[in-house]
Amino acid sequence: MSTRRTRRIAVIGVMAAVCFGLAASGCITKRDIEEVKNRLTAIEDQNQRTLRMVQSMDSTVITGAESDNRLRNEIRVSSENMQQQIAQLLENYNDLMARIDQMNQQEVIKLPPRSSPGSQSEAQNADTASPPPAQALEADCIAAYDDAFILTRNSEYEKAIGRFQEFLQSCEKHENASNAHYWIGECYYAMGDFAQAVAEFELLLNDYPSSAKVAPTLYKLARSKQELGKTDEARQLFQRVIEEHPGTLEAEQAKQRVRDLR
Repeated sequence: MSTRRTRRIAVIGVMAAVCFGLAASGCITKRDIEEVKNRLTAIEDQNQRTLRMVQSMDSTVITGAESDNRLRNEIRVSSENMQQQIAQLLENYNDLMARIDQMNQQEVIKLPPRSSPGSQSEAQNADTASPPPAQALEADCIAAYDDAFILTRNSEYEKAIGRFQEFLQSCEKHENASNAHYWIGECYYAMGDFAQAVAEFELLLNDYPSSAKVAPTLYKLARSKQELGKTDEARQLFQRVIEEHPGTLEAEQAKQRVRDLR
């Protein structure tokens, strides 16, 4: 039985009871009937107000639940972004420490063996001699990479890409070559050029399969594919990160991404 019908029966019941009481007293008048109608109208109005209040409360509860879900999603997304930023900072820190170690190694001065006073001029000439070509090239490569890295950290992405590309042209066999490709991909990703980011990340995976950057590269490649709307490819790449690099931050982030893509 509907709420409206139930209320109507209740109203009729009240009206019948009132009329029965008046009839029993033997003094029913038109004025009495009008008064009963007015009282019934007031009851009906009160019922309508109560119904509207209940509906408003229901709507408030539903809206609150939806807001709570939105808040939970926003908190989860913010947490993921924070984890990604922490991972990025750790990568930056590790790269920076590696650069410092290399620079310190180059600045170590090898003291010449003790010699007699007569050979002092020869020692001075050795100190002023220019470094070997290979050592000079290594220093230039490190300087070029460091310059590009600093540009990346300053969000000067286009300049950083150009500097990393110059580094790769002159130092293609350098140990930081794979890192340079990774940061070029990151720069393209930060600029929203996801197609170029995909090309750079795929080049790194194909040419440097043993690089320490494979796990973050796979993850960012998947994110780039996701941004391009290639959901199936992105899901497969996220699954690779989970299976091939368990225990890493990228694997944990990939698990959440796979859940979101379902």
